[in-house]
Amino acid sequence: MRTAHLPLSKLTIASLLVVASVLTLTILPANIQAQQATEDQVTLTAIPPRYGDDNSLLLQPGEKTQVQVRVRNSSPKTLPITTLATDFILDVDGETPIPVTENVSNRWSLANWLTVVPQSQVLQPQETGVVNILIEVPEDALPGGHYAMITHQPSLDSVEGESAAAEVDSAAGINQRVGTLLYVVVDGLINEEAFIRDFTFPVFTEYGPVPYSFVIENASDIHIQPKTSIEIFDWMGNRVDQITVTEKNVFPLMNRTFDGVWERIWGYGRYTAEATMSFGSAGRVVIAKTTFWLLPIKLVLAAIILLLTLIALFISIRRHMIHRNDPQNAKVELLEKRLQQLEQEKLQQYEE
Repeated sequence: MRTAHLPLSKLTIASLLVVASVLTLTILPANIQAQQATEDQVTLTAIPPRYGDDNSLLLQPGEKTQVQVRVRNSSPKTLPITTLATDFILDVDGETPIPVTENVSNRWSLANWLTVVPQSQVLQPQETGVVNILIEVPEDALPGGHYAMITHQPSLDSVEGESAAAEVDSAAGINQRVGTLLYVVVDGLINEEAFIRDFTFPVFTEYGPVPYSFVIENASDIHIQPKTSIEIFDWMGNRVDQITVTEKNVFPLMNRTFDGVWERIWGYGRYTAEATMSFGSAGRVVIAKTTFWLLPIKLVLAAIILLLTLIALFISIRRHMIHRNDPQNAKVELLEKRLQQLEQEKLQQYEE
């Protein structure tokens, strides 16, 4: 079969050119805007994101020490950076730190012990700046954890003058702030205590994966990074699986929720989950247990219905066969009786 090709008229070609020009005018500004947005994006990186969370900054009352953190300018433009030491609070999730600018006077405050040098610097594109942090622990510092955030953000107070400040302001759009969490532990008599709360699996699940969750409550004077594992036992007490929970820091007098899934798809019956948490310098252990059911109830019901149907069918067929054989059995019995009668009659005649 041949396909007919229609010639393009001048009017058709002109129409296509108009449409193409409209599409070009529509697409190009979008591309330019996207490119401009990429060029104006401000990206800072705090290195490292945490310092001392492994209890490496264990200091004595009255002791002084110095550490270094870094900030990297991944933007395509030169940025003046301001670095400050601030206290912080945790969001309701118990995980997200929120820096606070006002002075915080509490048991865990650290910002007042810190001196930041330099507080401002200008970083070229892809340049990494070094910030020195002097830590001066007071003589009367309470033993336990003390925490602060070293924050970096673009500054309008540029050493290059107001024009550079205006350039940074327009490029950033919204000032980005990043930081390093600083963990300092003052040596002494430190209370370490933690609990597992609300350890739960769904009471009944047909098929997996099966979600779980629990809350770790830290009643210590110091942050903890608990090592937690969950063992799963079947209804006979046999261990069928073990789950390793990702380690996360839990700050003093805070709760943090941990959740995940047991990747088992099929299960049959009642299971027991045992969560074991170890924490602290002395390796204290806390255990929590819960039970749940993993059972494909719909499949089980379908299997039971199928089995009952087969049993009923077997009984029905058997009864049918029995009833079918009843007339034949009756005829056989009648013939047997007739034969017995004939034999008796012959015997009587013989005796006579």
